Formats: sequence, C-alpha cells, structure tokens
Amino acid sequence: MEKRHNTTPELATWPSRKSMVLHGLEMNLSWLALVNVSFALMLLLRNTLFNDIDNVLHIGQHLRLMVDTSMLGVIILSATLVLMGWRHMAGISAVLFICSLLWSAACYWLITVVQLPHAWPMFVVLVLAGMTALYFHPAGLLAFVVPLWIALPVASIALNQGVNLRFGVVWLVFTLILVCGRFILLSWFEEAWRRNQQNQLLISRLDALAHQDPLTKTANRRAMELVLENAVEQGKPFTLIMLDVDYFKLYNDTYGHQAGDECLTRVAEVLKKSVRTPDDVVSRYGGEEFVVILFNCPANIAEKVALRIQDGLRTEAIPHSASKVSEYVTASMGIAGRVEGLAGTEIIARADAALYRAKEAGRDRWSL
Repeated sequence: MEKRHNTTPELATWPSRKSMVLHGLEMNLSWLALVNVSFALMLLLRNTLFNDIDNVLHIGQHLRLMVDTSMLGVIILSATLVLMGWRHMAGISAVLFICSLLWSAACYWLITVVQLPHAWPMFVVLVLAGMTALYFHPAGLLAFVVPLWIALPVASIALNQGVNLRFGVVWLVFTLILVCGRFILLSWFEEAWRRNQQNQLLISRLDALAHQDPLTKTANRRAMELVLENAVEQGKPFTLIMLDVDYFKLYNDTYGHQAGDECLTRVAEVLKKSVRTPDDVVSRYGGEEFVVILFNCPANIAEKVALRIQDGLRTEAIPHSASKVSEYVTASMGIAGRVEGLAGTEIIARADAALYRAKEAGRDRWSL
C-alpha cells in the first residue's frame, strides 16, 4: 500500500483562474445587466420620455409590439444573467447570445424602419459595454458582441441600399478600437492573475515558515496543537503517538550536534513514510520528540503504525554506539486515543505518560 503523509496543516486554497473568471462574471454581469435594462426601459418608456414619439414617427402597431416584446425579453434575460452569475450556473453564453439577438433585431428595426439617429450611439455603447464586461470570457464576449457588431453594418447597408464608404471606414476604426481595447484589458487581467499567483506563493511560503519545523520539514509544535485542538472541537476520532529518540543526548555527545540534526531529519523521514493517509500529521514536538496524529485510527491500527516506525528505523540503521538498547538509533513511543471531554493538552499528557512507561519498560517499544 502506498504511504502518503501530510506534514503541515492544510493551506488556504489558492483561487484558480477559473474561479477568478467566475468572480469577474458575478461582478460584471450585474453591470452589463444594468446597461441592458436601462436602455430597454428607455425604449419601453419612449412615448413618455419623448412626447409620444411613436405617433410623431408614425411607428406602426406591429413594429411597436415587436420592439416592446424584444425589450421585455432583454429585461428578463438580464435578470437571468445576474442570477446565473451569482450562482455560477452554466449557459451564460447562450443567454448572452439570445439577448444580443433581441438587441440586434431592435437595432435593425430602429435604424432601417424608424430611421432613429439616436439608435446608433445606443447600440455602439452596448457593444462597448459587452466588450468591457466580458473581455476575459471569450465565449460570452463573442456571444454578446458579434450579433450586434454584424447587425449595425447590415442595417447601414439596408438603409443606404449598399455599402457606405464613410460608414465602412468608421466601422473598421471602431472594430480596431474594440480589438485593441480588449487586448489591453486582457493584459491587465493577466497581470493581475500573475500578481495574485505571486502573492499566494508568498503567503504559502510564510504560512510554511509559521507552521513547519525548518530542520525536519514536519509540522511544528504550534501547528500540531492547532490541528489537535480543531480535531477535538469538531469531534474527529484520532489516535496520537508521542515518540522520543532513545538516548539522543548521548548521540549528540558522541557524534556532534550536526550529526544529531541529520539523525532527526532521517527519523522524520521514517515517520512520514510510516503514516497512512495525507490527513495524518507528523510534527516535531521539541528536541528529539515527535508527535504523530492518526485520524480515524483505532488503537490497534496505531500499534501497526508504531511497528512500521520501528521497522523503518531498523531499515534506516542509523549507527548509535552510545545507545544502551541497540547499536542503531531506536525510539520509544506512547499511544493515546481521543477521549470525549478531554482537551488536546490532556490527550498529549496521556501519550506522554504512555511514553514514560515505554521508557521504564526498557525503551525501543511502545506503550498504550
């Protein structure tokens, strides 16, 4: 069975690029919906705002109904977009496309049939709003902008019975502005993403420094105590192993402190290989003492882990000529399980008492 380990508390989850896009949609779709609804209401209330403009321009009943129905559809779809953005629902591009088709139809009617000059700037603003709100989301951007972008020159061709050269030049310049504007906005988004990743990396490194023992690369005592207290508060079942390297002071006296540091590093590697799952925590408690937290682990399974630790140390075969129990480095262990009503410090005290019994019994063993 593959043995994995987790030596530090779980770090904060880094926001992914997808999550940033979803957050951007949540924010920007509300603004785009506001633009859509504002213009739709202006068209729905045109007779109130512009002194019965339908009769002044002799707009027929059939056209009035089509425009009003389209604008009601835009309002409903805009509200749907806001809801979909908040709930991160799929299908946003499809709704944007339908909304754009409704605007495109209204654009064509108002320019070719009504010949309303104010229609041009309104629909250009819609295209720019779509580009600004959706520049980081290519599917949504194309779905909303392309129908309108096509509808305007088509309306111009229908209005002028052919291609208007001046309009063509203006439209090419406008298209260039759209493309360049999107490129600039996207470059800002990419820069923000890179800086976010750099900040998250820095945070994770600082978190590692705060929660990791620099010598053994295991969790430090503070981190272990946090994990333990959280487990107690949440009622998670666990068993704790407290381990002490036998006669480590004699090891340091014999081989020197640098060799002692190397010994502790090798012992820590044995512990990491001996635990069962990524949820298990290996930590340096202090000096030559380590604490291993085994989640969802009854005492009999914890004893198997203790046996694996013993076997791992024998395989590592770190020489210890000054030891009184073996020619190689060994360890004594105390095992204590979670007991309802006991705090983390009390469970550690129980494991420490069990460790003391293992030492009293001759070391190089464990005790419950």
